[in-house]
Amino acid sequence: MSTSPPPAMTSAPKKRQYAPGENQVYYGAAESQQSVDAHVPYPPIPGDTPAEPNYVDLMSYPPHPRDLHTPRPEIRLRWTPSPPSIASADQSLATLYQSPTLRAVPKSEPLHYSSKIPLGLVISPYRGDEESVPVIEDGIITRCRGCKAYLNPYVQFIDGGSRWRCSLCGLPNDTLDWNRGAGVGNGDHIELTSPVVEFVATAEYTNRAPAAPAYVFLLDVSQGAITSGFFQTTIRTISENLDNIPAAQHRTKVALVCYDSSLNFFVMTHEAQFSMLVISDLEETSLPRSPEDLLVNLSEFRPSLEALLDRLPTIFANPHTTSSALGPALESALAILASTGGKIILLSASPPRLERGALDFKADAQHDTQKEPEPEKPAAAFYHAFATSCIEPCVSVDMFLAGKKNQYIGLATLSLVPHYTSGQTFYYPNFDVAQDAVKFAVEFGRVLAMPCMLEAEMRVRCSKGIAVKSMHGNFFSLQSDRVIMPTVPVNQSYAVELQIEETLMEPIVVFQTAVLHTTSSGERRIRVLNLALPTTSIIQEVFASADVKAATVLVLKQTVQRTSSALALEVRRQKLAKKVADACEAYATVDKATSRMELRLPENLRMFPILMLGAFKKLAIHADTQTVHDVRAYARVLFASASPEDLIQYIYPDIYSLHNMPPEVGFVGNEGIFMMPSPLPLTGTWWERHGLYLINDGQIMYLVVAPDAVPLLIQDVFGVGNYGELKSGKMELPELDTAISQRITAIIGNIREHRDVVRPTVYVVKDDATSPMALRNAMVQNLIHDHVDGVRFSYRAFLSDIAAKINAK
Repeated sequence: MSTSPPPAMTSAPKKRQYAPGENQVYYGAAESQQSVDAHVPYPPIPGDTPAEPNYVDLMSYPPHPRDLHTPRPEIRLRWTPSPPSIASADQSLATLYQSPTLRAVPKSEPLHYSSKIPLGLVISPYRGDEESVPVIEDGIITRCRGCKAYLNPYVQFIDGGSRWRCSLCGLPNDTLDWNRGAGVGNGDHIELTSPVVEFVATAEYTNRAPAAPAYVFLLDVSQGAITSGFFQTTIRTISENLDNIPAAQHRTKVALVCYDSSLNFFVMTHEAQFSMLVISDLEETSLPRSPEDLLVNLSEFRPSLEALLDRLPTIFANPHTTSSALGPALESALAILASTGGKIILLSASPPRLERGALDFKADAQHDTQKEPEPEKPAAAFYHAFATSCIEPCVSVDMFLAGKKNQYIGLATLSLVPHYTSGQTFYYPNFDVAQDAVKFAVEFGRVLAMPCMLEAEMRVRCSKGIAVKSMHGNFFSLQSDRVIMPTVPVNQSYAVELQIEETLMEPIVVFQTAVLHTTSSGERRIRVLNLALPTTSIIQEVFASADVKAATVLVLKQTVQRTSSALALEVRRQKLAKKVADACEAYATVDKATSRMELRLPENLRMFPILMLGAFKKLAIHADTQTVHDVRAYARVLFASASPEDLIQYIYPDIYSLHNMPPEVGFVGNEGIFMMPSPLPLTGTWWERHGLYLINDGQIMYLVVAPDAVPLLIQDVFGVGNYGELKSGKMELPELDTAISQRITAIIGNIREHRDVVRPTVYVVKDDATSPMALRNAMVQNLIHDHVDGVRFSYRAFLSDIAAKINAK
C-alpha cells in the first residue's frame, strides 16, 4: 500500500539480525517478507486467471487483505434510444459521494428480494478534498417542474434541444430559462458535465439571513476534570487554536460556560477584561445576562478571551465538588444559541450526577456484559428531548468525554445528543494527561479548525419506481427521505435504504441528493450529488454488481440505528450471520452447481462474511468491567457516523510485520511516495514467535511484541534491555538513533497524518499473560480469523454455523 509521504529517512538501513537460530530474518532484507509469506500455504485468488470460475468456495478460501483492494464492479450505463447530448459524467466522482450497494439495480422488488443483498446508498456529502466540486455562482438553478430534481448530466434533450426530459420522473421541461450561452451544449453548463456541483443559493432558498458561526465551549470544572489535567489541557488547546477557528469576514462568535454543581458564565469587554457570573440554583434554566452579552465576536473580543483563558486554571484550581450538572449546563448553552444557532462543544471528564440528565450509577453495577449497551431510560428521555429542542434553532453538539481509570461515563446515553444533532463524539477511556494530552489536543484542535456545512437540510430523490425506505446516521429525521443536520462534519457518512415500488421500465435510474447548507463564510449553497446506475432483469448481474464495502457499511449503520432495542450479543451475532447465510442461500439458487454442503459467493462478495464477523467482534469487544459498556457504545458511535473508508478500516484492521520489513518500507521512494508494509491476514497463525507486529484499526495501533523477541530488537525499538523489562500499555516510542526505530516511527507518523481527525493511540502489547487481560483481549479480537475467549467464533466456526443454518432448512 502506498500513500503520500511525511518526512522520512531516505537512506538504506544497516542490516541487523532480529531473529534467533539458523533461520535468520533481517529487517531490510528483501527476502525477509518472502520468508514470512511462505511459511503458511495460501491458495491463489480465484479470478487471477481467465480459467478460474467467478465464485469463491468460502469454506476452502481464507480471506486476504488484498481482496479488499480489488477494483469495484464497473458501472455500465445503457443509454437508449440514443446517448445524452452531453458526455457521460465522471462515475468515479459520483460514487465517491454516493456509493451504491448494487451497481446494477434490479428491475423489480421480487428480483431484488431474491438476491438478499441490500439496495441502498452510502452518502458522504462533505469529503475532505473539495477542490473537485465546481461552484455555480450565476444564480441560475434549473429544476424539474414536476419532481423538483435539479438539472444533471443524465437528462435527455428533446425537440431539437428546446426541452429536456427529467432523468428522475421523465417529465419534459422547457429550456427557455437558461441564459448562460447560446446553446444547450455550452460549456458553462457545469451541472450537465459534473455529477457533483454546488449552486450559490438564491433568496428563495433562504428563510433567514445566514447566521454567523457560533461556538459555546461547555467546560467541566469538577474535581475529576481538574485533578486529571483534562481541564488545563482543554484551555491550552483552545488558546493555541484561536487562529484556526473558521472566522471568515470576522463573523465568528464564542462563549464560555464552566460547570460543576453550579454554572459559571463570563461577560467579556473590549478592555481585555471579563466578569464571572455564577448560578447555583439549577431547578430552572436561566441566563444571568442576555445571550448577546455572553456570546461575543471572536475578533473584537480576542484580548478579553485570551485574558480569560489565561486566568481560568487559577480560578478553578481548587475544585469543591466531584459532581457535575451536565443537563442544566447543556440547557444554558442552548439558551445562548437560541437565536443564532451554532455549535456546543462539551468537554467533560466526570459523568453527570446532579439535576436533570443525571445517570444512575448504581444501575451500572447490574449491567449485563453479555448484552449490547443501551441508554438509561430516565436520563435518555432528557437527552433525547434536549437534542430535539436543538433542531429548530440549528444547534449541534460535539462531545469530548474523558474518564478516569475504569470509570463508567454513560456514553450510550450521552451520545444520543450528538447523534440527533449531527455532532461528533470522542471518547478517552482511562484518561492520563501524561499519555493522552497530545492525542486529545490534536483531535480537539482539528475539530476546532474543521470547516463544516451549517444549517443543513438533506433530501434524497430517486427515479420513478424507487423510493427511500429509511435513512441511518447522525441527523434528525423529518421524513424518510429528508433530514435536518445543524452541521455536516467532514467525512461523516449516512446510509440510505431503498425499495423498488414498481417495475423499472427505463434502462437507467438516477439518484440525486441535495444538501442545502450555509458555508463557514456565511454563503447559502446547494450541493447536488448525482449518480446513474443501469437496471437489470438478470439475477447474475445483480450479484456481479454488488459492492461489498458499501453493502457492509449499510448493514452496519442499520445495525446500530437508535430505534432498535439492545440485544444479547449472541442474538446480534446470529443476526449478522443471517445476513451472510441469506446471501449464500440466494446465490445457491443462481449457481446450480453449489451443493448443500458448500458455501459460495461471487468473487466481489467474498469478503462479506469476514467483514460481518469483524463487525461483531468490535461490537462485542472486551474491556474492563466498569468501562465495557462505554467501549462498546463507542463502537456503535463509530458505526453510525464514520466514513466508509474509516469504518471498513475499523472492522478489518491492517496488520504489518515490522521485524522483517523489505528495504524500501518506511522510506520515501523515488516517486515521492511513502512506502508502507504489505498487510498480513488477520490471524496469529502467520506470526513468528520472535516477531514485532503493528495492528491498526484507525482508532488504536497495537505494537505486539512476541515472547521470543530478541533483546537487540527490544533495545533498538523500545530502548529497554530485554523483553522482561518491557511494559505493556500506552506508549509513544522513544526517539532512538536506530534504523528500525526511525522506520517504525515514520510508519506510525504516516498513518496518523492520513487521519482527518483521530490521532490513533499506540499501545504496546506483550503477547503473553503479563499484559493486562482487557488490553490483550482487545488486541486479539482484531485477529478476526481466530478463536477469542468471550467471542468464541473463529472465522471457520462462523462459516460452519452459517452452513448448518442453511442445511437445517
